[in-house]
Amino acid sequence: MEPLPIVTDTPLQAPMPAWSYRILNPTLKFILRSPLHRVMSYGAMILIFEGRKTGNRYDVVVTYTEEGGKLYTFSNTRWSKNFIGGAPVALRLRGDLTRATALVVDDVALIGRVIQRMVHNYGERLVAGMGLMGVGPDGATCLQMPKNSRLVEFTLAR
Repeated sequence: MEPLPIVTDTPLQAPMPAWSYRILNPTLKFILRSPLHRVMSYGAMILIFEGRKTGNRYDVVVTYTEEGGKLYTFSNTRWSKNFIGGAPVALRLRGDLTRATALVVDDVALIGRVIQRMVHNYGERLVAGMGLMGVGPDGATCLQMPKNSRLVEFTLAR
């Protein structure tokens, strides 16, 4: 049986300092839209969507993990609220523009599987640095779901 994540008061952490994203995000968007995308496409994508209240168009670089034929990303940002109840989005995924549906999910078992997949794909150090792993009450390493975080599921259009 897979361990279930513990809900924690620790917030989701960015793996790098906030200032670095002002440089990194435009660079990553350029790479992911270019023929060089292969360098990063199996872990990062551009999420394109309209704000539910504002109608503004947003494009955000996110890391993703595949599990069970769907794509997942964790977020503690305001934009993820747009996907509560589901919403159409576009993804710049592996060099192609793809339609998908984004949905915030709260299935604890699924969250645990996605965190474990991230550990497998990216390593414990990065996942722990994001706040998705911690130390449980017994002192053992455990999976955790940080406060105010959301797991966003992407189902690709067929």
